[in-house]
Amino acid sequence: MSNPFNPVEPLSRPKRPLGLVLFEIVMIVLAIIFIYPTLYILINSFKGTQEIVIDPIGFPPHPSFNNFISVLQRQGAGGFTFGTSLLNTFLITVMSVSGIILISSMGAYILARSHSKTSWVLFSLFAFFTVIPFQLIMVPLVVLATDLQFQSIVGLSLMYWGLGAPAAIFMYHGFIKSIPFSLEESASMDGAGQWRTFFQIVFPLLTPITATITILDILWVWNDFLLPYIILRAGTLVLFQFNFFGQFTQDFGALTASLVMSATPVVILYIAMQRYIIKGISAGAVKG
Repeated sequence: MSNPFNPVEPLSRPKRPLGLVLFEIVMIVLAIIFIYPTLYILINSFKGTQEIVIDPIGFPPHPSFNNFISVLQRQGAGGFTFGTSLLNTFLITVMSVSGIILISSMGAYILARSHSKTSWVLFSLFAFFTVIPFQLIMVPLVVLATDLQFQSIVGLSLMYWGLGAPAAIFMYHGFIKSIPFSLEESASMDGAGQWRTFFQIVFPLLTPITATITILDILWVWNDFLLPYIILRAGTLVLFQFNFFGQFTQDFGALTASLVMSATPVVILYIAMQRYIIKGISAGAVKG
């Protein structure tokens, strides 16, 4: 008979499999490799150009905000400052992403709820357009933009609608098919029309995939270089950063500070909405 006054020996912790330990080590190493460029830019933004050239990977011996002040005071091509470039990029991103979300969600809803051959062909075309590289349509797009006089913020936003809609429709389509059709039937019995059913019943249920598409498209439009360059030539944050490269000089300090200032709003938004990203991608690509 065991003695009730003897302390119970603690249970030994199970040993972790060697494969799991090695996997975690590899993941930690990869995480360090991926995060290092970000730390590199952040550290060098507080150093002068000469300090960056002498010791690019070291910590700043005399941290300073002079690079950030220089970025705010500088004017680029067309007289655009960092502030005006930031405002233009913000307007382009808001108009582009809002249009992509609105058009793609409605289009995917019609395609998902229609069982005709036409809807299947249209969805297949949208899925096919997601794999077409932009360089393939770049020249015809520039010619079309010139003919339609789309060399403006509004015209550029309309182009982003067309370029971003196929991938968004593909993701929305799979998510909408997972929503029970009985909800729409109940709304129809209560007298709701198709528009009211979509915006009051269906669209609120698309929040996870909408957040995912929003983040992905914001990252794309905010950091895009090629399309604004061939359409606007100047006026966005990415194009403004060309001001720090000259024929004989390169201002690496101001460039790194500009990169930090440009990326900060997107990073904050990404951190705030990151819980929706994997959930929305998985649901939109697998369900249905």
